Amino acid sequence: MPRLQEKKKKIGRNDPCWCGSGKKYKDCHFPIEQTQRAETMKLHQAQDTLFARIIEAVQNMPEQFPSALEQFWEGKYTVEQMADLDDLEQRGAERFLTWVAFDYLGDQAQTLVERLAASLESMTDAIDVSAADASTLVVDPFEQRLLRQWQHVRLQPYVNEAIYEGQGLTVRNLFTAEICELADAAASRRLEIGEILLGHLVPVGGKAMITPAEGIEPAYGRDISDEPTYYLAGAAAHITSDTTEQLLEFASLHLEDLRRTQPAATWHDFVRQRSHVLNHFVMALPEVAPDPSILQQIVMRTRVALQLTGSSLSHLIGRNQPPDADADAALTDEPETDAPADTGHGADLEPDVSAASTE
Repeated sequence: MPRLQEKKKKIGRNDPCWCGSGKKYKDCHFPIEQTQRAETMKLHQAQDTLFARIIEAVQNMPEQFPSALEQFWEGKYTVEQMADLDDLEQRGAERFLTWVAFDYLGDQAQTLVERLAASLESMTDAIDVSAADASTLVVDPFEQRLLRQWQHVRLQPYVNEAIYEGQGLTVRNLFTAEICELADAAASRRLEIGEILLGHLVPVGGKAMITPAEGIEPAYGRDISDEPTYYLAGAAAHITSDTTEQLLEFASLHLEDLRRTQPAATWHDFVRQRSHVLNHFVMALPEVAPDPSILQQIVMRTRVALQLTGSSLSHLIGRNQPPDADADAALTDEPETDAPADTGHGADLEPDVSAASTE
């Protein structure tokens, strides 16, 4: 049964503890579970405040915006249009700022969130810095726990596998096939099975973020899962199910191109270095009526453009690249995906207010 719907049987304080120790629940795991539930609640509260701090840090680095806008929006918008981005593109400013925080490298070796997480290593309590320094910010101990896990988050596509109305979704990463439980009531009411959510899923809770009890086994209460629950940070693009096959082919072409210079590149490397092209795919989709020919054109244009780039690179470094190599042939280690039929292509999804974002 999915974690979003799991409910544990209630145990009385004087009942035998569920762990099998023979002790009463109140003398065994009850106080541990109380403490760990309080930690979990504080983590959930911290997710909203942390995301707000991260976006504030992004806004303090306007010198990065011109090149970031060029990369994410493919030159379509300029800094002068930033204030109107939410009108020009649904939740466009929020999607852009979230991507800048989690994905944009620019001339740095790390993303903003990675730099923030790295700054924690020399700190024991809250980080106290000036607002002018966008590479650090003030965070409390629970925000620190989140930040260390969020540094790995990137823009990725997630296929909706199951809906728990009013609670959230079970989603599958289109590239890695990893399954995540997404707590988002709004998404549970708007997405259909097979549709794609293109966004940043941030982990909250789970054993990696909760303090284990000492001197007792198991060290975690019944409510603490091995894996975290995920929440949507910022706004996300909502893509209908008929685009699944073409989106995977589009991304596979970019991964193959990346392997020209990095033969061992994986999907992890692709989203770290080229997640912005996923927004280019969304931008190319028709806004109203579905048109399968447009999807094929997107893939074909990408194939030709990357082949030309590869040919130029081959000439520069003195290699002979194989002509018209099949993109899928180079991706034998990647999961296969079926594309359910549907109508319509693109829209934008607003996350639940419980996620780290604003309506």
